[in-house]
Amino acid sequence: MQGDEPPVNATCVRPLWPPGEPRPLAGLYLEHDLRADADRAPLVYANFVASLDGRIALDDDGGVPPAIANARDWWLFQELAIQADAIMISGRHLRARALGHAQDLFVAFTDPRYAALRAWRTARGLPAWPWIVVLSRRMDFAIPAGVPPERLLVLSSEAAATSPPADALRQRGATVLAAGHDEVDARMAIDRLAARGLLAIYAVGGARMLHLLAAGGVLSHLYLTQVHRLLGGGPFTSLIEGAILGPPLDLRLHRLYYDPALPGAGGQFFGCYRTLAPDASTLIYAGGP
Repeated sequence: MQGDEPPVNATCVRPLWPPGEPRPLAGLYLEHDLRADADRAPLVYANFVASLDGRIALDDDGGVPPAIANARDWWLFQELAIQADAIMISGRHLRARALGHAQDLFVAFTDPRYAALRAWRTARGLPAWPWIVVLSRRMDFAIPAGVPPERLLVLSSEAAATSPPADALRQRGATVLAAGHDEVDARMAIDRLAARGLLAIYAVGGARMLHLLAAGGVLSHLYLTQVHRLLGGGPFTSLIEGAILGPPLDLRLHRLYYDPALPGAGGQFFGCYRTLAPDASTLIYAGGP
């Protein structure tokens, strides 16, 4: 289960690219130092867990299938969250959470099991909570219990940002801004956040949000846990949902790890892909056709 505490200090994760010696799970994504990458320009990074047959969710509830949800991937989710200036979610997620159909994505900032991650954040002079950024046109969601309302920022269309629901959110302490005319524009949304000094932006809004960011040309990193299981079944959701991207978005392999410690399964890959310019450890094929 995602809420279980994983054995994060066992030396069993094998770096495949760049190749290296086996290492513990703990600190794996902290060492990517995303805040350094976001020092001068916005860094937008997304994260998913998927089966070998490409499923991130089954049916319409949008939740991670129990067959691939696991505590080790969930730990890495928190390592990415703890580095963020802002965590970007959808209004749909908050509505599902209010009905008990979605998990708490902010446990890194409240759960005692992640105290070491919070200490990492405090040591770097970061506020206890990142901004929770909600993309929503309807604004018909409840602020989750435990989330400080003054750390909630809602991005919406011009009309929705001046509506009674927007005013109600403001009265509760939230910030509501327009980031598009009829709907949220990805580039304008990131510019809004950057203007407030929010540069490390963790997008966890699902397949539709990934499409918005990819189509808008603002996605920087994609983290993908691939659990070595076939699930089948449908209807299902894949990584990205929306119109065909034109042109397709190319991503370069930046890091790849094999984790054999997933109980009852054939292990899993932890991959990081980048749309930014490659560095010395980015795998590039320099040969001919």
